[in-house]
Order: sequence, then C-alpha cells, then structure tokens
Amino acid sequence: MNNVWWMGKAALFMLPLFVASSVIPASQNAEEVLENVRKHYETVKDAELRFTEKVRFPMAKIEQQISGTLFVKKNNKYRVELDDQVIVTDGQTLWSYSASNNQVIIDRFKQDAQSLSPEKILVGTPENFTATLVGEETLAGSQATILKLVPKDEQSFIHSLRLWIDEKEWMIRQVEIVDVSEKQTTYAVLELRTNTGLQDSRFVYRIPEGVDVVDLR
Repeated sequence: MNNVWWMGKAALFMLPLFVASSVIPASQNAEEVLENVRKHYETVKDAELRFTEKVRFPMAKIEQQISGTLFVKKNNKYRVELDDQVIVTDGQTLWSYSASNNQVIIDRFKQDAQSLSPEKILVGTPENFTATLVGEETLAGSQATILKLVPKDEQSFIHSLRLWIDEKEWMIRQVEIVDVSEKQTTYAVLELRTNTGLQDSRFVYRIPEGVDVVDLR
C-alpha cells in the first residue's frame, strides 16, 4: 500500500476559485514565505479539514473528481475519509478500507523521505524542493501568495508543485502537483480547524464486522 494516499486517487472537478491576480512585492522572497509558513505550522498539533481533489490526465483528456475529510496529527497520524474509502494510520500501522470491495488491507506504515504525506503538504511544507515566487491571486476571497517548487532530486516522480498560501494566516489553501507523466492533481482546502485536541483513537481503524481482512504485515 502506497503511503502517499493521494497519488492514485480520483479527484473532484472544482469551479474556479480565482477572481484576480497581481504581482508579488519585490520585498518578499520564496524562502521568507516558506519560513513564515513553517513557523506557523510549528504551533499546529492537529488539524481537521474538508478538501476537494481534481485529477487531470492531459494525454487522455480525462478528469476525475472526489471530495473528502482529512484528520491529521503530528508524527504521521492521519485519517482520510472518502465516499468509498477510508485510509487510517497511527504512524505504525496502515489500514485501507474499501466499501465497494468490502475489504480492509492492513500493512505497516512505511516512512518515505521522498513521499508527500498529508502532514507534509496540507498541514506543513515539503522538504527537498527549490522554491520560487510566481505571484499572487485572490483565492476564495483571501489574498494568496503562489510558490512554485521543483524537486532537487532529478529522479523524482514529481515534476513540480504549486502552493497557494494565505498571506494573513500563513496557511496552505491549495496545492497543485504535476508528475513526470504530466498528470495534474489539485487539492483545495475548503474548511480548516486546527488544534482541536484530536484523540489518538481517531487514528486507529475499527474494522467493521463481516469485512474481509488482508493482513500484509
């Protein structure tokens, strides 16, 4: 089971969120913006958010869509709830439940320095990337700074990232990922609550009765 849960998921086709754009002030640079984001996320212990996801395959001219809820806590604890799937990890064990298959797959959580976990993207900043400023846009009524990130590793399956960062709260509000096959995945944060005191029990999956269990540990 790939711990980078969003890389193969379907996505929700969103209405345009942008209504204006402008030029980034010359006094700011990409590293200063990222440092502000990092400082803010140091204060975030847990988060709950609703998101939309859109995946676009340019070569096949196909778009897929989905929406969901993400619960995340530091130290690789997260729970993703989609219409047909639930993915949960407590940082040691990974559960992936499929309602359509009536099956849950259990595996060990594998930490990958090259992966982009929810903690690294939607409630944090990715490492091992070179960042540059792109500009500013009004995103859902708030001014957002846009950064483009390119991986330092030339063998990375990711071609580039774009982050839309709320200038008032220094929160990541949207992420665009383009991989080497030109597949484009966009995540937009619709609602976000931080430091609500999520219990560790939220990140342990309780297997429903009658579900087929495949244990790969």
